[in-house]
Amino acid sequence: MKKENRTVLKDIMQNRDLEINIPAYGNAYINATYEYSLIRLVLNYYTMKEVEDELGAGLDDYLSCVLNEIHTILFEALLSEDVKADYSDIVDRVDRLRDEMTKKMTLLTSYTDTLQIYEYVLNRLEYGITGEKVEVEESALAAKVFQYLFSDNDKMVVNSKIQMVTGQLPIRMTKNRFFDYLTDTLNIYNGSDKSSVDDFVAMLKSTALLELPKGYGEEYKEIAQVIEILEKTDYKALDLEKYNELMEQFSMTATHLSGLVSNYLLVMEIVNNLYAAMLAKPFENNEGESVLACVNMLKGLHDAFVSAGGIPEAVDDGFMVIEGRQEELGEDIMQYESILPDVLDGQADTISWMMADAVFSNLDKISKLLSSSLFIDLEKTETVLGVADSEYITSVRDELVGLLTVFFEKHPREINRAVMAALFSNMPVLFNSQQEVKDYIEYSLNHCNSSSELMACASILEEMMAED
Repeated sequence: MKKENRTVLKDIMQNRDLEINIPAYGNAYINATYEYSLIRLVLNYYTMKEVEDELGAGLDDYLSCVLNEIHTILFEALLSEDVKADYSDIVDRVDRLRDEMTKKMTLLTSYTDTLQIYEYVLNRLEYGITGEKVEVEESALAAKVFQYLFSDNDKMVVNSKIQMVTGQLPIRMTKNRFFDYLTDTLNIYNGSDKSSVDDFVAMLKSTALLELPKGYGEEYKEIAQVIEILEKTDYKALDLEKYNELMEQFSMTATHLSGLVSNYLLVMEIVNNLYAAMLAKPFENNEGESVLACVNMLKGLHDAFVSAGGIPEAVDDGFMVIEGRQEELGEDIMQYESILPDVLDGQADTISWMMADAVFSNLDKISKLLSSSLFIDLEKTETVLGVADSEYITSVRDELVGLLTVFFEKHPREINRAVMAALFSNMPVLFNSQQEVKDYIEYSLNHCNSSSELMACASILEEMMAED
């Protein structure tokens, strides 16, 4: 970051010369985000071209339509000789694209949660049906898992590992005991904002398939049909032939869904990059070399997409110009963004007086679009709904327990155990000591329903520890 820009940030935080420093800050920030967005757009657009070339006609129909709209918007907004001066229509179109993509991804996430539930069930049936044998010594496995959990000094890493492991260990508790764990988890939020509680509960409901999004079971029929088969399967009556057939369908569907999600995430990156660039475009005055290089690279990639041709060499040559700029700009943007909340809250009158509302409103959205949360709500503001007291926690807990009780009554034990395990892996760690963790692991492994479940659990845990 240039010295003068660091000085501007320091002066703003000390409320000095705001009539000069606020516009200077906004200008420097918007120029940085415009250039950074273009670089990210080039990189992701390039990757998408490679994906499309690899898949050929195998790209999802909806994503193909989204990409066509992106090609059109790019041409009209950046690449045409007759570029529009008014970007409000462009921004609205990108916003609609992003909203549609978010809804689609919510649906795909729900399908993913569902398949993970059935994967848990199928994995624990495998050894009992196939007859394959794996030697497992419970105490040795428990000791190895315990060592794996606490081999890192970072508490957050340890807690993450505990959540993953408890999500795979056999659930050996009554529904009432599970509900006690749920109550203890929710009580952690006592005294926090109600919105935090609501967000956490919404995540649990989604994980447990208690709330299914619009289009579930109707869109992506190839996935919905396999899930329907999984729902109707009598898992106690499976023989080897039926199990292998079911696993083949499951594996193909899981691979297909994983590919879809991966492509959707990439396209959403492109949409966010384009959105951020279009929000910055009306206010930027960045004439840097890398900005021109990005526009030329986007032209080459756009032509390659439209003509279904290869990526021109000129596009690859452009990487020499932008090399290292993403990292430099990323560091600058982090510093600009660090004071943005204070500027928006503390200097609102100054911003309004200078008629810079549109600039800073766009910067607020751009900061979200460039964050790691691809599907963040751009319009959501931090509204305080009130403090979650004991009464509120109890009401939320009772509703959630009621929904789970109904779900458990309608589903077989195998599914219910899988749902409990999935919820466990998303709950904060409630163990009070390493000894409690050790006791839980040993108890779970020593009380498997069958040797098949023990072997499956051991196999999954060994694979998990090997990948770390």
